[in-house]
Amino acid sequence: MFDGITLQSLLGDLSHAVAPERLGPKVTERVIWRAVTDEKKIALTFDDGPHPVYTPLVLDILEKHDVSATFFLIGKNIESNFELAQRIVQSGNEIANHTFTHPLMFKLSDDEMQSEISRTDALLRGLCNHPPKFLRPPMGLFSKRVLDIVEQSGYRTVVGDVYPRDPHLPGTNRIISRVLSRVVTGSIVIMHDGGNSNHVDRSQTIAAVSQLIPQLRKRGFEFVRLSELVGSKSQVY
Repeated sequence: MFDGITLQSLLGDLSHAVAPERLGPKVTERVIWRAVTDEKKIALTFDDGPHPVYTPLVLDILEKHDVSATFFLIGKNIESNFELAQRIVQSGNEIANHTFTHPLMFKLSDDEMQSEISRTDALLRGLCNHPPKFLRPPMGLFSKRVLDIVEQSGYRTVVGDVYPRDPHLPGTNRIISRVLSRVVTGSIVIMHDGGNSNHVDRSQTIAAVSQLIPQLRKRGFEFVRLSELVGSKSQVY
């Protein structure tokens, strides 16, 4: 009845309408959803990279606008694109853990989860001079056991509160409007520069980011890395 992209977009529409990430603080306070701050700061975050096509385009936009972001990297993608991962760091961005193969973590054994985290952790530590702080579970899905393992591994679990469902290809304008309609002071915006399949299309995300940065700046928002938004003593939702 629908072609693949249309069905994908419809699923994204439903997911965005439900917006489970906005209900997150009522589920658990062990996950970082949004920062509580009096300053008009937000964090742009990008998942699933590095990607040889789309990550450089995101970096070009960030550099053009003098913006730093946080990239949640997949370990196997770091191995395939190590020099690109180095560019992410050298450009002043923060890197964080998004597991090694992007599995649904709650389906794994404890040992498998620890391996997913530690293999990526070793790569991240080889890219930066300080230990990585944050981990975003793939798909933003977790259980109490996942949170236990993440914390035992020395990480803080992050999801975020503004997710325009850009992988569902809803259209550039819809990505922009979804972010603008929900972003508030302390927001953590979730977008994607890479993927976990052989057929990755982030062209809509690229187009949206190039327009979102100046529009959000006009609203008075300052872009910071996640570690700057979420300090060790800061309150989070």
